[in-house]
Amino acid sequence: MARPRLVIFDMDDVLCRYELGRRLRALGAIANKSPRDIRAAIWDSGFEDDADAGRYPESETYLAEFSNRLGHPLSREQWIEARKVSMTPDTNVLALAADCARKSRIVLFTNNGPLLKESLPQIFPEAAALFGQDCYCSYEFGVKKPDPAVYLKLLERLGMAAGSAWFIDDKKSNVEGARMAGLGAHHFTHYHRLAKAAAELGF
Repeated sequence: MARPRLVIFDMDDVLCRYELGRRLRALGAIANKSPRDIRAAIWDSGFEDDADAGRYPESETYLAEFSNRLGHPLSREQWIEARKVSMTPDTNVLALAADCARKSRIVLFTNNGPLLKESLPQIFPEAAALFGQDCYCSYEFGVKKPDPAVYLKLLERLGMAAGSAWFIDDKKSNVEGARMAGLGAHHFTHYHRLAKAAAELGF
């Protein structure tokens, strides 16, 4: 494909390394519960999937239900800190995104809920500074990756055509969903492979 006019970056395990175990341990220290029990109550129960798909569109409602399932009152600041400690920015990928931004529009698009969107400048300041207002979470569209519909809704909001977009994600299913929606896509496994693919597209 020709150099895309739009480059869409996933967040977790692309722009940063995400370690759920560290987040679970941080929450466990607050709630005095085991990481296994917390994972079962919040992640394995489908709650986070529902939040990503827009079931809890307000951050206050989302945090209240998160606390309810955790079995312990959790402040906004505690949620933010537990999320932040689980993330390690990938400076190489961030630099590549900055390079892409010199020639095309760049967008961050992640399966996440409202509290992540609102607190991104605290949780991941490097990404918030780089992408500015072009940071989007799946909950905003009422559907999550890999459903092809979510990519089309994102493109509609951006006023961009699918054929002009290149999408990068670490999950193969998300990449396949983007391709079904007509986007060019790259399955992220390693920075050097991404850099090579970007260079081949003219970045």
